Amino acid sequence: MLEATQRHIRGLLVLTAVAAVALSACGGGSGTPSPSIGGGSTGQPADTAQAGSSDQSSSSIDGAVTAMSGLTSYKFTMTVVGGDLSDNTLSTLPNAPADGKFSISGMYVFKPQAAADITVANTLHDIAVGGNDYQDVADPGKGLTGSFTESPSATDGTALPDQLSPTSIYSSFDFSGSAVVAASESKDNIDTIHYKATDAALAEFGSVAGVTAGAWSADVWIAKNGGYPVSISVIGTTSATDQTVVFERAFDLSDVNVGTNTVTAPANITGA
Repeated sequence: MLEATQRHIRGLLVLTAVAAVALSACGGGSGTPSPSIGGGSTGQPADTAQAGSSDQSSSSIDGAVTAMSGLTSYKFTMTVVGGDLSDNTLSTLPNAPADGKFSISGMYVFKPQAAADITVANTLHDIAVGGNDYQDVADPGKGLTGSFTESPSATDGTALPDQLSPTSIYSSFDFSGSAVVAASESKDNIDTIHYKATDAALAEFGSVAGVTAGAWSADVWIAKNGGYPVSISVIGTTSATDQTVVFERAFDLSDVNVGTNTVTAPANITGA
């Protein structure tokens, strides 16, 4: 059962990669990808604006993808509803929430070696480090087991941690040239510039996403110091008056570039 579930997860992740390519068409797909967790890449763009920089101009929406791809590490929380990622991938996991709303959290480290530690609700705990992938897949109706199986990480960007990273999610949406400044405000205790997608961009996104929704909203908060996305919220509802969510991609970053962010392999490994 476990082996079949893992094969199914890996196969369905290809759909997520296809969805990301389709979404990038909404704005031209100019995003810079993050280092592959499976491949263990440590390369960083030379011109990246790092978190904590005093350059206020780095908060421009146009450089946000590059800035995010240059971060050393971060912790995150994420919400996923609808689309291929939710309906065709996450919903196949044991104990998937009946309402289709997935809560995801964890940590990504990109230097000195790419690694990740993520938990998908009470369905899956995935740790990718040192070229290996460790998965604790929940027992149906019981939750996570506390034991992990080990396998080599995929190196083609289709590994689960690669597809669920906030960097990959953000890169799927090209806000560049399709968002306007809404306010200068604090978000997650960080000074940010709040951008909103234009009506024209929202109309195009609705069709590209392949999700039927009556109303769309898309917001992104860019750190004034560092230029990376602190938070995003892309939501499709049944209508402007009926706020039933049929599509959502939202995340919040914390502990950005904190030196104590580390990922280690689990101790309780039961086999391959």
